[in-house]
Amino acid sequence: MSEGPGAFVVSLDTELAWGTFDVGKIERYEPAYRETRGIVDDLCALFDEYEVPATWAVVGHLLEDCEGTHAAGPEPTYPWVDGWDDTLPCRTGVDRDLWYAPEVLDRIRSCTVDHEVGLHGYTHMLLGEPGCTRAAAEREVAAAVDVANDHGIDPQSYVFPRNRIGHRDVLADAGIEVYRGRDARWFERWALPSLARKPPRYLEEALHRTPPSVWPRERGGLLELPGSQVFRPYHDGWQWTHPDSQRRRAVAGLNRAAATGGVFHLRFHPFDLGFDRGRLLEVFESILAHAESLSADGSIATLTMAEASTRHR
Repeated sequence: MSEGPGAFVVSLDTELAWGTFDVGKIERYEPAYRETRGIVDDLCALFDEYEVPATWAVVGHLLEDCEGTHAAGPEPTYPWVDGWDDTLPCRTGVDRDLWYAPEVLDRIRSCTVDHEVGLHGYTHMLLGEPGCTRAAAEREVAAAVDVANDHGIDPQSYVFPRNRIGHRDVLADAGIEVYRGRDARWFERWALPSLARKPPRYLEEALHRTPPSVWPRERGGLLELPGSQVFRPYHDGWQWTHPDSQRRRAVAGLNRAAATGGVFHLRFHPFDLGFDRGRLLEVFESILAHAESLSADGSIATLTMAEASTRHR
């Protein structure tokens, strides 16, 4: 138990086509990518209504054309990609609307609530994969920080693409203070193949397991804030889970954080709401409403990732 209130943190992987360009899934998710600007607008309205600040982890290249000054440098060598830079969506003829969206940042900044803008890399490079050298990681992080600085942002938080955590020292050298760690579940933390993680993930939803409370912890000169729950999309098989599972689990996670003084850290991609936008926004609003009720009685504080780390220090 803790003497202080619990905390509610929301982090959003804001990426559009940068999230899947290297695995050939842009066309599969294109309808949702095209919905993302409207989804960001809807989320901003909800965050303002319920006075919840979020951490928007933005891929830096969303804010810069490929004619910018931050593109050159050492490349990672991943076995599934024949040349990282040559595969970038801005260089392979992908519709510009799917990878260039500076207006998303403008919308976030227009909110009444003071959101945090963190980083999700510059090109969504997987820093924790063996093919990513330190030089490539330095190039990726430096470019992301430079673009953020060009837009008046001093980034404090980092979300590793696909949770491939690596080169934490590079983040620390760049002034990052906190990163999102893997979810606090054994099957997320163990070195399991992606396919092996799917059955326990489905079981969590089917059994309405209460998400864990988490606490920031020192790791590699930074603070790591693990995730508690993914706000799931209604596609890729998740549409077959119980329709009320997400809300029930999140409410239970908020209650647990309030009781323990820990953090309930909810995370997702805005584009994931694109396949059933109305229903998912309704569920998400019910979660924010419950957080508001807990905040009103002083048992939950709504914080960004940077604020949660500052409170910990």
